[in-house]
Amino acid sequence: MRLLFKILIALVFAPIVCSAQVLFEENFEGDLLGWEINNETAVEIFNSKDSNHGNVLILTPNGNVSALIKDSEHWNAINMEGEMFFPANENNYLGFIYNYNIRQNREDFGLLYVKGNGSYIRVNPWRDGNVSRLLYEEYKTKLTGSQKVEIGTWHHFKMEVINEVCHLYINDMQTPKITFNHFEHKSGKIGFQPRVVGGEVWIDNIVVTSIKEFAYKGDNIPDIRYEPDSLITRWDVLGPLNKPYSSVERSSNTDTCSIKLNKKTYTWESFETDARGCVVTGRITEYEGENGVAYFRSFLEVAQDETIRLHFTTTDELTLFLNGKDYGRIYRDGYVSGDNDWNAWYDFWKNTNHKGRFIKLPLKKGKNELIIRVRNGQFASGGFFVKKQ
Repeated sequence: MRLLFKILIALVFAPIVCSAQVLFEENFEGDLLGWEINNETAVEIFNSKDSNHGNVLILTPNGNVSALIKDSEHWNAINMEGEMFFPANENNYLGFIYNYNIRQNREDFGLLYVKGNGSYIRVNPWRDGNVSRLLYEEYKTKLTGSQKVEIGTWHHFKMEVINEVCHLYINDMQTPKITFNHFEHKSGKIGFQPRVVGGEVWIDNIVVTSIKEFAYKGDNIPDIRYEPDSLITRWDVLGPLNKPYSSVERSSNTDTCSIKLNKKTYTWESFETDARGCVVTGRITEYEGENGVAYFRSFLEVAQDETIRLHFTTTDELTLFLNGKDYGRIYRDGYVSGDNDWNAWYDFWKNTNHKGRFIKLPLKKGKNELIIRVRNGQFASGGFFVKKQ
């Protein structure tokens, strides 16, 4: 029965599979030698007692759990297909890992997850062990109607990855539910992750093939028109550092600032925002490591003395310094108002539901140096947007 099921799946998707090289296949009827497992008690082969599936891979929440396909970092553009199953109506998800990297003890990877008991998708890259879904809430996508994820039902999935772009398909294999292109790494391992706490998820019948282009060639999903030119996007960065340094914060001209730490000298380097205009601080700061502090610098120039207002939305707690003087903190959204909206929103400056935080700064005629200190110590932090008004 299971062989017939696999033949039918192969026939349905024959135009995709036959036109590309098969890189990996797994039905979990053997061992896990083709997988890189970081917690063997949480990733196991399991007898599903379903004649259509037989043995499956069960992923059990237990902190940071992952099952990566060995040597998949050597593949380029890929298509990964398979099936997922949520056995119980409890908090659970299946995370799709792509472009997984360990560099200088940092663990960074792109992640899109499907929530089983909520039937939605979220974008949630991990940067040095810290999740960052609060930076990408505009990508939350409900799966409803015929596309709803049902508990106790097998669902087909497909993930396509080319460089930094990931397309995720659930149920409907013709149109992706999300096309995401804002994770910074362009290569790395692929695999799966369960929720940190909660219920288990099963997967089966994994097939990975090489591709030359995406099957879907339409507009981005969701099709959001970002306006980074409306924001402050020219930044330098100093870090990551192990603590705050007054020599950086109190200087009226930090061009000559340098910090020696662990046999390395840190100086200002150019830093690019993402295509949305977000300063993704988690790319620099460490969450699991000891160096959780970084400084971000931008220059504000005016023709005469004037007071401006900066508008922020942030998942970090920010400390501001202007021309060597401390101007206080900007807290992550929801921290002060109690509105439970912790997200940093791309449209904060024009959407009154995503209002963010304001601060007034007195600028002197000419060039003014704005320095922002961040500290990566809060769960689900790692970035901010800012606009000059």
